[in-house]
Amino acid sequence: MTPYWKRDRKSRWLFAIANLSLAVGLMLRVLVQPASGLARNWMDGLCGLLLGISIGMNVMLVIKARRCRTESLERL
Repeated sequence: MTPYWKRDRKSRWLFAIANLSLAVGLMLRVLVQPASGLARNWMDGLCGLLLGISIGMNVMLVIKARRCRTESLERL
């Protein structure tokens, strides 16, 4: 796998955003304790949204890396 610092600029930004949304989504459940049931539901929805964004971006980056690898192998 290509090291982080050798990736193109867009991939590095997407990787950073994906990891940040994963960390915020996981830590939000621990750090914020809503009092009402409705606020708890909204917080759960926000955590799920952030985790979904992280998973989607990571899958997109894996597909992009695999496509770049197969293109470089075809050139040889």
